[in-house]
Amino acid sequence: MKKITTIFLTLIFIFSFTFEIFGATNIKFTSTNINLKKNNITITGEYPVISGMSSASFQKTVNKKIDDIIKTKTTSYSQKTSIKVEVSYDIIQDGNIYSIMIYFKNLYTNEITAYSVNINTKTNKYVTINNYLNANGINYANKVVSNKASNMGVTYKKVTESTPFYIKNNNVYIVFGAGDITFVQKGNIIFEIPYKNLNNYKVNKNNYYKKSEYNVKMVPLRGALEYFGYTMNWQSSTNSITVLKDGKFVSYLVIGENRYSDKNNKVIRQLEFAPEIKNGKTYVPISYFSQILEMLFAVDSNENIIISSYIL
Repeated sequence: MKKITTIFLTLIFIFSFTFEIFGATNIKFTSTNINLKKNNITITGEYPVISGMSSASFQKTVNKKIDDIIKTKTTSYSQKTSIKVEVSYDIIQDGNIYSIMIYFKNLYTNEITAYSVNINTKTNKYVTINNYLNANGINYANKVVSNKASNMGVTYKKVTESTPFYIKNNNVYIVFGAGDITFVQKGNIIFEIPYKNLNNYKVNKNNYYKKSEYNVKMVPLRGALEYFGYTMNWQSSTNSITVLKDGKFVSYLVIGENRYSDKNNKVIRQLEFAPEIKNGKTYVPISYFSQILEMLFAVDSNENIIISSYIL
């Protein structure tokens, strides 16, 4: 196997030319050509090398990441008995964010495999779906892709951290290569994930507590509800809260009772714990927001909870 890989890599002949991305004074991309032919396997095309970044060490990791994509995919093709592949790329700039899209097209079947490398040239960091859209980014992307795939009549495929994407006009675009989720004739399938349709609220890690025996996160109710435009009507005689949105009934809960009604006031659900009052504030399990209010939630790298409302 190592011998085959070595042979393939030594057959890559490099010819370069440079072009500058409009609007960038330092960032440049050099096209590196591939011309690989052995037996019935042919791989031709080009991929980019970036230069001009403010951090030489980060620039090195970016180029290595691109190079690793090429080497790994090229090596995988060496296992085929016959194949003809065209490699191409595209650069999408959105402010300081550069999305590097790399495509491998099987010229026999017209199937396309896509890869992406997304970087912020100001912070010298990689851009992921979650750190761009916040902690619920992938959860939100899956909601949108699932809904749009259903409307289009194509197969839904789960979005993960490795799913290729690019950023344009502040929005995220998920890319599935031709033949990945539907007929190859339809070409690449791209789903727009609108940034403005995701609204995030952060519960600081110091403002929620855990039920130690189950590690269930209990979060203050009022702050999150008011942020998302809900109102709470407290009824002292019954120790209950009625939640409204735009004057319409959304939910009903009673302190100390594990019985939560949904917006139709018909289905009564039990969550991990009943709502409770602590230090004058009402707390509910975090699942209240996902199961009753149909929102998303996630915990970020700093242990803050991110609750998100979204529009499909």
